[in-house]
Amino acid sequence: MKRALVLVSLTMLGGCITLLPEPPPPPATFVLEAQNVQPAQGAPIDAVVVVAEPTGERTILGSDLIWRTGDSIAYVSQTQWSSRAADALQQTLVETLVRQGRFRSAARNGEARADYQIRWEVLDFEVQEETMTARFVADVRLVEDGRQIVASRIITAEAPVSSRSSSVAADALARAAREGSARIGEFAADAAAEARASADRD
Repeated sequence: MKRALVLVSLTMLGGCITLLPEPPPPPATFVLEAQNVQPAQGAPIDAVVVVAEPTGERTILGSDLIWRTGDSIAYVSQTQWSSRAADALQQTLVETLVRQGRFRSAARNGEARADYQIRWEVLDFEVQEETMTARFVADVRLVEDGRQIVASRIITAEAPVSSRSSSVAADALARAAREGSARIGEFAADAAAEARASADRD
């Protein structure tokens, strides 16, 4: 009788184990990087520029991809960047500046002595449901010698999102970030060139 009860208990225990939920699949991970960057038009500038880490809301600068509907935001399920968006965006902009070739060199803030610094706040980096677009917006300032603001501009870039697929959303966000970085690079180089030309005239 005892042996039968033990066998029944083991059978029930085995059944409980098989009823446990399966672990969720690991999140899909996407890379955010500069990729192909065309050389920029314009005369070269004999100056070094450094890029500060972007500021902004932690939700859009973390590892998660953001989907916005109206005034509410949500994380794209089971999807993330390979690193924090803040780090990836900073590195993307540095690589873009180097490949555009207008400045003598570009680096992250703190890695080199510089003539100019790009300080920026990321205002939007998300997929917008209403327009089905990935949107990148940054408030950018070019600062000389760490003190004087040479120029500032709101930079915007968008890319269409053709479906609600997480991979499509990640690709669109990356394209918007790359285009935004290219526009920031053009703005910074043009502003630095104009500042130097103005100083020469004075």
